[in-house]
Amino acid sequence: MSPPPSSHFPSVELYNEAPRTYQTSMIAPTPEMDNFAYVISVDSLFGQNISPEVCEWLSDKPPLVLGVNSDKRSLHILKKKCRLGLPPQLRCAVWISSVVRIVNPHLPIEETDSWGTCAMKKNIDAKWECALNAVFPNPSDTEDAIAPDLGLQQKVLTQLIHQDYKGWATDGISQEGVKSLTLVLCTVQQVLGIEFCPPLPDIAAILLTHMPESYAFATIREMINDTTHFLPLSQKDYYSWCKTYAYFVKRMFPDTYYLMKKFGALQPEALDPIFKRFFTTILKRTDVLRFMDIFLVEGCKAIFRLALSLLMLVKHDLKAKRLMLTDSQSLWNEIRYRTLDPTFNFDKHLQCMYPKLLGKRVRPWPRRRYLRRAMKHHEQWALENMPIYIDQTPPRPMGYTSDKCTLVKPAPVRSNLAKWLPPSLKLTKLDLIYSTELHGRSLASFYDKCQRTKNTVVLLEAMAGKTNATIGMFASHAWCINSGSYGDGECFLFRADPDPKCFNWVPDYSGKIDDREERALSEQFMVARSGLIAMGANSDGTNGLRLDKELIKGESHTALGFNNEPLLGGNRKAFEIGVLEVYQLVREIDGQVVGHDKNLVWGLNV
Repeated sequence: MSPPPSSHFPSVELYNEAPRTYQTSMIAPTPEMDNFAYVISVDSLFGQNISPEVCEWLSDKPPLVLGVNSDKRSLHILKKKCRLGLPPQLRCAVWISSVVRIVNPHLPIEETDSWGTCAMKKNIDAKWECALNAVFPNPSDTEDAIAPDLGLQQKVLTQLIHQDYKGWATDGISQEGVKSLTLVLCTVQQVLGIEFCPPLPDIAAILLTHMPESYAFATIREMINDTTHFLPLSQKDYYSWCKTYAYFVKRMFPDTYYLMKKFGALQPEALDPIFKRFFTTILKRTDVLRFMDIFLVEGCKAIFRLALSLLMLVKHDLKAKRLMLTDSQSLWNEIRYRTLDPTFNFDKHLQCMYPKLLGKRVRPWPRRRYLRRAMKHHEQWALENMPIYIDQTPPRPMGYTSDKCTLVKPAPVRSNLAKWLPPSLKLTKLDLIYSTELHGRSLASFYDKCQRTKNTVVLLEAMAGKTNATIGMFASHAWCINSGSYGDGECFLFRADPDPKCFNWVPDYSGKIDDREERALSEQFMVARSGLIAMGANSDGTNGLRLDKELIKGESHTALGFNNEPLLGGNRKAFEIGVLEVYQLVREIDGQVVGHDKNLVWGLNV
């Protein structure tokens, strides 16, 4: 499949050395400049121009830090300089280079710094395209993609996208920005295997304010390579972080600790502004970006240091009982009121976070080694207290192999099929094997195309007056003429559009069905005769879904075992058939058809 349109990959412009100006025009650089110049930041979230700023301490090409020969000394200076703030036009280059350096300490500076140069652009973009093609084999799927919340909850993620960043730009996140964020989060979940990491949506959004999608994905990929340095990548890690924060609040601010504990401000759910939302709801945009400069070179230690230092804004008023706080939200509202005040100076706050900048020690903030030991210690508590996590994100739409298909092209249809199929068949693609538009409208053609494949999805367009619906059935055995009923409990009926619903077969455990004949009818999964096909049955001779010999007319009734409503909806039971398509399932990993038999084992009459 071809990759999504090139508009999804914002171009990265060049930063040329002579005469020390920031180049964003179309002047063609020399090959040497193209290879060694740092990439220029682009805003993929809001679509705004990034204004250049002069920076004397940061070179415009490797190495990031000038005049230092030692790797350790260079990293130490880089951390100090990042606390002063990076020039916006070089954030893309410095952010990704910093992360690669931290995650790969064994690599020489020259190699890690090269990640921010134009020489790596083609490599980074190519890996991004491969990831996109793996997640969205059909480019049109990107239009209907749904961003996974990764533990943040869909309600909060929707608020993040449509409301929380309006203070960062006049109109908030642009439509292209929403799409970029969605694509990055989908690839992180599907390609990198991240199911739970609540701060990641905000971190991805911040990265996209200065990076193309490809660089944001590459940066997150490198961050995830170090499972302890940057992010909580599981529920256990996240709740361990929360308990560790409460532990350090108790050690450093005991009076504040007991007040916060009193109104529940140290419970994991009360720490959302720092550990889930990455301070985006309590700091100004410029301060969040300044903190991002620090975080990407220092890791989670910076999160704990900022989260603890913010309590210094209110601890004296809390102790003096000048603040009437009743819950955790009122605490963070008070902190937000002070951080958003025009008089709040982030540089001065950094002096409290990093007192060595003043040449003296003021407060012993937790060091990285001590922080990791505390997290490790609280893992058992996390395992005992974390709730059961249920991912509410709709599943990724199944891919399809042929553009000749019609009914599965809408992404919601394929997303629902991915949710309804048995677990062993979820990582598959839909391969069209029969269509009334291509192979003729007859049951004989239907059997000829379907008798070699054990697992098939039948989709059809049902029409009754002004009512249209896309309905279907999943067969666990091959469709072939059979004198009796067959199949098993994996069969199901469904309505794909409108009002998608799946009706799985459910065995009767209640003992209400005493009649042997009725019990046999409830287990009549598939019926294949020369004059009809059907799924599900009733004592009056009706079926859950039944199609006639010419595949022109059909009907749907409530069936024993499936307990479905008529699939067309309402009281409409009879319908005419428009397009009818049958799909076999192809494994994504190797392209092999699931349950295919070229020797017609499935087609033997019994």
